Amino acid sequence: MNQFSLDLIAIRRASIPDISFIYATCLPGIRHGGKYFKCMPDSLFYKKYRKIIDGILQKPETFVNIACLKEDPDVILGYAIMEENREVGLILHWVFTRPVWRNLGIAKLMLPKDILICTHMTGIGKSLKPREWVYDPFLL
Repeated sequence: MNQFSLDLIAIRRASIPDISFIYATCLPGIRHGGKYFKCMPDSLFYKKYRKIIDGILQKPETFVNIACLKEDPDVILGYAIMEENREVGLILHWVFTRPVWRNLGIAKLMLPKDILICTHMTGIGKSLKPREWVYDPFLL
């Protein structure tokens, strides 16, 4: 990412107004990002998987980093849903960057260096996942 772009971006923690954007992008991203969730009806997926995302977001150990514009923190460029788990360490549940802001390093800005495990995987995520991360979808 060039210095000009870096100067535009801040990382902050999510707040209540951000939650609707997280659901509006996370659920379709999971549904369409992998090949197997596409095999079920939309109504079934969204009804059932929303409960899984609810459970993740309601854990006291969960936190969400938001990439936003420094000049306007309400403009969300991306987010990362993570959990500090005492038994296994830092877990990445989901990372999203708006399409027009991709390939600039924003996801890396949002992610701490000590992530060990990720719980969701898409085709793009598989190509970007560092080798040392363990994919474990059962840690939801």
